Amino acid sequence: MNIESKWLEDFLTLSHTKSFSQAAKLRHITQPAFSRRIKALEDALGAALIDRENLPITLTPSGKIFHITARNLVNQMNTSVSMLEELSVQQNYSVKVAAAHSLASFLTLQLANFQTQDERDIVLNLEAIDVDKATEALEQGECDLLIAFDNERLKLPPFSHQKIGNAKLLPVSACDEQGKALYNLESAAPIPHLAYSLDSYMGRQLEPIISGAKLKKVFVSSMTELLKVHAVAGNGIAWLPDYVISNELKNNTLVVVGNEHHCVPITYYAYRYHAALHPGGESAWNKLTELNIT
Repeated sequence: MNIESKWLEDFLTLSHTKSFSQAAKLRHITQPAFSRRIKALEDALGAALIDRENLPITLTPSGKIFHITARNLVNQMNTSVSMLEELSVQQNYSVKVAAAHSLASFLTLQLANFQTQDERDIVLNLEAIDVDKATEALEQGECDLLIAFDNERLKLPPFSHQKIGNAKLLPVSACDEQGKALYNLESAAPIPHLAYSLDSYMGRQLEPIISGAKLKKVFVSSMTELLKVHAVAGNGIAWLPDYVISNELKNNTLVVVGNEHHCVPITYYAYRYHAALHPGGESAWNKLTELNIT
């Protein structure tokens, strides 16, 4: 059985007006075309729905029974469409943002309370992601936006990018009770080093700096937060992003060691696939230009 939804609405309009001409006018079609659609509905059901012998027209016994079904079906469809439209609006303002692990917590506060031009709240679904999986995440549509460090591939088509912040990797050490660093890069003895994995972004950035230093790896991880835990515990020197250790530097839990040339500048960007995003994604992208995080 093949019944079109418009036929149901035609039938309900006809049953209400009891006139083919008035119903056709309300349905914005000619009367002959309207009559053909009612006939097509009857043929599909295998039953006469309209008693055409009397004026105004009336419903046949089959028509009266089907009227209840048609009304319920149309109501259910209208309700479902409304729900889907509402869900679509919600989805349009829900933005999937992937961020490098070390940036995720920091950006949670920076990206809070986005507002679109029509004052709708943008709901950010922020997930931490391995930097080296960034391109794959964008290509496969796993996120609308990616916030990560400098990536030459993501600066080329089919991607777009915009700079949103600067930071530094600072060599830090825990302190003793007098507030003096436990370790110093000027030490003649090998210094315990809390190192990034060599295949991680941070590890690659630090390689020129640490290659000539007297460092002895005692712990290795690609996770900044894990290195921070060990640094605070006094287990060695770690190079950590300034935005991750701002509180620790203020309360002297950690102190910067070494000289300025030991600090490594890093820049982070927002990336997206070049194709148009849904309204929420486009609004979030535009809002990123106003952040000016440094």
